[in-house]
Amino acid sequence: MNPSKKPLDVLPVQSLQLQRMLTFAGFLALGFCLVIGKLIYLQVFQHKELLSKAQQKTHRTYLQETERGKILDRQGVLLATNQRVRILCANLAFIDRYNGKMAKAISEYLDVSEERIRQRLKLNYVTHKGKEVLDPHVRLKIKVSNQEFNGLRDHLANYTFVESEEALPRSEISFLNQMRRYGIFVEPVEDFKRIYPNGTLAAHAVGFTQSREQISNGHTVFLTRGIDGIEKTCDDYLSGVIGWRQTELAPEIGELREYRHLDIAPRSGLNVVLTLDSGLQSIVEEELKKGVTTSNPKSATVIMVRPQTGEILAMASYPTYNPNQPATATSNNGAGKNRAIMDQFEPGSTFKIVSISSALSEGTSRLNDIIHCNHGRYSNGKWRLSDDHGYGNLSVMEVFAKSSNIGTYKIIRKVGQERFFQYIKGFGFGQKTGVQLPGELAGKVHHVDDWRDVTMSRVAIGYTISVTPLQITMAMAAIANGGRLMQPMIIDRIEYPDGKVMSHYDPHMVHQVMTNKSTRDIIKAMTQVVGNKGTARRAKLDDYTVAGKTGTARKIVDGRYTHSKHLASFVGFLPAESPEICISVLFNEPEGLGYGGIHSAPVFKAIAKRAANYLNLKPSEWYLPAEEMPEDLIVQTQIAPTPYKAD
Repeated sequence: MNPSKKPLDVLPVQSLQLQRMLTFAGFLALGFCLVIGKLIYLQVFQHKELLSKAQQKTHRTYLQETERGKILDRQGVLLATNQRVRILCANLAFIDRYNGKMAKAISEYLDVSEERIRQRLKLNYVTHKGKEVLDPHVRLKIKVSNQEFNGLRDHLANYTFVESEEALPRSEISFLNQMRRYGIFVEPVEDFKRIYPNGTLAAHAVGFTQSREQISNGHTVFLTRGIDGIEKTCDDYLSGVIGWRQTELAPEIGELREYRHLDIAPRSGLNVVLTLDSGLQSIVEEELKKGVTTSNPKSATVIMVRPQTGEILAMASYPTYNPNQPATATSNNGAGKNRAIMDQFEPGSTFKIVSISSALSEGTSRLNDIIHCNHGRYSNGKWRLSDDHGYGNLSVMEVFAKSSNIGTYKIIRKVGQERFFQYIKGFGFGQKTGVQLPGELAGKVHHVDDWRDVTMSRVAIGYTISVTPLQITMAMAAIANGGRLMQPMIIDRIEYPDGKVMSHYDPHMVHQVMTNKSTRDIIKAMTQVVGNKGTARRAKLDDYTVAGKTGTARKIVDGRYTHSKHLASFVGFLPAESPEICISVLFNEPEGLGYGGIHSAPVFKAIAKRAANYLNLKPSEWYLPAEEMPEDLIVQTQIAPTPYKAD
């Protein structure tokens, strides 16, 4: 047998092996083709979709809220500013079955609703790589300060989620530790929280804000908007312009700063400087609070203005609220209502400043003219008019000082309906004052064409007409300013963040409502109101001559005027010979006798005394009684602002 020749049975075996190798190579090539095809499909046809999913996982775009402008008083005291805060979030993958206990732990520390946090921590699944996974990013609470967040982490580190952790498996203990460390986090963009450093001080004038979630190009930002007060009036100035940041995140690391793609800083809002003085505002609120404690009214209002310019130096309402807790502004007792511009009421006898002023200005009456007051009872056969006390003959000055209704009607009757109506409108009643605050009402003045025979007798003494506290205050300030009605101011200027002035507001005279001589006469009469025989003896000061008028208006209950509920008021200014401040005090339904001289006058005195010391006002050079005053009494009438100094 030839050894060089292989057996015939070997050839089929080699052929079989070759066939298997070729088959394997074919399958291998096919596998490579499938992989390459899949890669081509993913990279070419699904590139955008997959890239988008990847970026959703690692990329974040954060809209950055701008820092809202500050609100300051005329002395530079902060009334509204900002605190840097963050948005608190949770990673549900690290919380899982402990969501209920985590909600309780968070609510205990941050004083938020446990039920609300529990709903946010419910297991929420999202699709990732074709699988359902827990949402790794759930917002729990906005406006959380860094101090609060660090405190919460310490709180969770020591919180008992399980009574006996030592008895748990090692894996469960590890999960709890991971939950405490990574269960909550804050977004890498700082936000701002509006704060009011002085709490309730000037709350109704300053107002408050509200943050709301806004979607912009698929991204969320919490924008702060003014809801009331100056915050609302000047919202466009205060808001600024938002910025945004595009960045990348890594698990358990957070933001990768080196991969920030875009970082555009927000532009801060402008600052608003008010005419309010925090020192005077504090005095007003403190004394109002004392008066409320004594008189227990349903509501109350105090306003202080500078007659020559119309600047509002202080404005307070009761009940009040804390703008740091906006929910208190919408409570059932109307705490958020700025009553200085939103309350409408029949003023009663304080409106007699308009009646007597119009008669003196028209020249139909003089201070020494004698008026017979019918001993407290007057009737023309169709309607009646009465006084609390029966008076016979009184001079015009005495009619005003003793607040005789009958005498006032007889005086105004000489003026006539048409001219009297013109003076009412001239003093600004029946129309908004134009103060830079939201929600102002105009009051109600019926047109003279709609007056009946009895109407003038009622309007003359402050009935069948409704006014706001600010309107009656500005009317009194017009008398103190030589008959010039000023538009009330509460904004002094708008500033850039660096302090440069963008816009300055100047005093604005509406018009001359009465002559300078007639203002001197009415001021003489008003000093008698505060005299020993007047209705406002409790408003008298030792070092300053006060001019003013009380008001005691009966309220309507069930369609009829009642003797048990009143609006007690006093409006006055000082020093009478050179007025610097005008103050109005209104109590709605005080307990006991509802006279303005009993409830409002003492509060005026307390405020005026402290305010005069605060402003270092020069004491009066002359004093009561009015008949001893110099005939050439001159009242300051300048409109341009004079140097303002609070020592």
